[in-house]
Amino acid sequence: MRMFLALLALAATLAAGALGLTILLKDAKAPTVVSAQIGGAEFAFAAAYARDEATAAGGAVDRIALLALFPAFRPNASSDRATPKGLDAQDTAKLFLTVSPADEGIEPADRPARLYARFLEGDAFLGPGGLVMRRFEPGSPYDLEQLYIAPPSGRNFFARCPKAGDAEAAAADFCLWLFRADGFDVELRFSAALLEHWEALSDGARDFFAGIRVAGRKR
Repeated sequence: MRMFLALLALAATLAAGALGLTILLKDAKAPTVVSAQIGGAEFAFAAAYARDEATAAGGAVDRIALLALFPAFRPNASSDRATPKGLDAQDTAKLFLTVSPADEGIEPADRPARLYARFLEGDAFLGPGGLVMRRFEPGSPYDLEQLYIAPPSGRNFFARCPKAGDAEAAAADFCLWLFRADGFDVELRFSAALLEHWEALSDGARDFFAGIRVAGRKR
């Protein structure tokens, strides 16, 4: 009987060890760097940046959705893949980036002058960080937002943000900026509290995109 119990205990120990080894090997195989391709162009980024399952899986995708933290554009320490919708408005460090092929519409840098200008009211106001704030006309497609542009024309930076004091718009509480680089459109959503740091946002986002784009490796 004692021999039987000893053999049983040994078998249980070996089984537990095998299970532990399997888990360790599985974790060891988990990628720390994701490789993704959009239209033959290759991107590589730390898995912790991935904002959804498709981005985390890598491979051929239509777009990549990433989450970084301001100001260093580091990955989020939490494993939760938060989205702008429903995010705590006080969590102002989170930056939501989406990279997709450039569309055929107006280039982002030209939108303040060629798209938004027709819907703006006449008055201009000084905004955070030296930006110029313009209000959209009531009834326009953007009447729940207001526009911030870097002087003189907004080509270097612009942001559409929820209208201050509007309860419906405040539910989103995120600004939107787009820029084009290397044949891709990069969308950045961020808290309006970061507008005063727009230069750091602009430089950081462009550097971040350049860092994940694998140059010279098109298939």
